Amino acid sequence: MAMNPFGKRQLLALCCFPVLLSLSGCGEPGPECGSVEARSSVVKTVAENKNNSLINFAIDNSSSIAEMISHANSEAEKSAIRENAKQAAIYALDDNVVVNSSNRATRAVTCTAVLGVSVGDTSAQKEVEFEVARTADGKTSVSVKPFLF
Repeated sequence: MAMNPFGKRQLLALCCFPVLLSLSGCGEPGPECGSVEARSSVVKTVAENKNNSLINFAIDNSSSIAEMISHANSEAEKSAIRENAKQAAIYALDDNVVVNSSNRATRAVTCTAVLGVSVGDTSAQKEVEFEVARTADGKTSVSVKPFLF
């Protein structure tokens, strides 16, 4: 008679384990901090806020923009230079995105990454915190925590 290293109960448990995993939701993909969708949403959210402190800091510290402003004849021209600089700003989220916490119950993760902006001859960076959540209908929601510079 061949010797079975597993008893009937152990064999049954091993057979049922994959089924239990699939039923428990372990296989469901959760929200991801570094997904293209999440990264794009973070950049878009900050870039659309034309009064964000990151762009204001970069503009205030740009010698090329200061030079243009010094040649402006009116406050309206100075304001237009600043607005044009904001429109031309280039934002980028660093490749290194860190997961701070994960909540399976709410299907959300909080994340941190360095966001950079380039405007004129100046670049500035700021660590930003954001949350990525998966809604009940499977869509992804991203919110960026307000920050000061």
